[in-house]
Amino acid sequence: MNTSFIEKFVEKIANGKKDHSGRFYEIFSARGFLLDLDGNSRKIRLSDDAHIEDGEFLEMLQNSNYKKICNKPHQDSLVKHNTESTVQNRHPYFENINTQLFDIDNNQYLTELFTHEIPVDIFRLNWERDQYGKFDQFKESEDLPKIRVYDLEPFIARLVKAVSSIGISTWSSCEGHWGEPAYIKFDGKYHRLWCQAIFDTFVKKKLNLVCNWEWCGWDERCFISSPGVDILEVYLEIQDVARLIYDNRDFLRNSKKQVCSLLTDKHKNMNKRNLLNVFEGFFEESLLRCSASQ
Repeated sequence: MNTSFIEKFVEKIANGKKDHSGRFYEIFSARGFLLDLDGNSRKIRLSDDAHIEDGEFLEMLQNSNYKKICNKPHQDSLVKHNTESTVQNRHPYFENINTQLFDIDNNQYLTELFTHEIPVDIFRLNWERDQYGKFDQFKESEDLPKIRVYDLEPFIARLVKAVSSIGISTWSSCEGHWGEPAYIKFDGKYHRLWCQAIFDTFVKKKLNLVCNWEWCGWDERCFISSPGVDILEVYLEIQDVARLIYDNRDFLRNSKKQVCSLLTDKHKNMNKRNLLNVFEGFFEESLLRCSASQ
């Protein structure tokens, strides 16, 4: 990615924010970090939805040469939620981030921030994550092991983190290279179909989408591409979808919980088309209940 492309991307996602805190929040949210911004104090912290190691990586990103400093292997790191040791060892950024330490007005710094290609052959998935794609675990697991920003490419990271925050397990992802589409690969058919149901019945009705979102059952992926082969258009739309999902995470988490309570053994072996119809029907009922309660 060249500097001018990154400048255009940041200009769009910063959305006219002039204050340092506002720009930091938009830029690092776009980079995949799940952040909380206090509207009064302008204090920013890592959200409790963030991976426990995201604080360490974010601190390293103060340095534009972070790729030379970060030498951890790209190994899927499964951390259980809210154990005593993880709470005690939380990075200070979960309380407050000194945003002035990040040179976000420097275009060269921003270029480095958003260029971090992770070849698939150097990423090592923890096979324990595979269990979350099974039917019983899909039904019963409200909280999934979180995913490190460090293990995600910059332009797909926010979407992966957003869908993970609502109980959807992913297997791998790519921001797209050499003209190939970006994609997310899901951890089995149940997660892919549930995400597709949310997309079809909620996201598409909330956003004016222009890109192609192709849901493929043969290996449980969603490919994202631009009709005009405009990669900036793709990356900006990924941001819009991820923002919408994460902003509505409480409702979407509760919807999954309600839907899973209705699933029975007959759904376990249902063909994918029929199961998608069931998920969409259940989700539309959740939308109606939510509207009625407002």
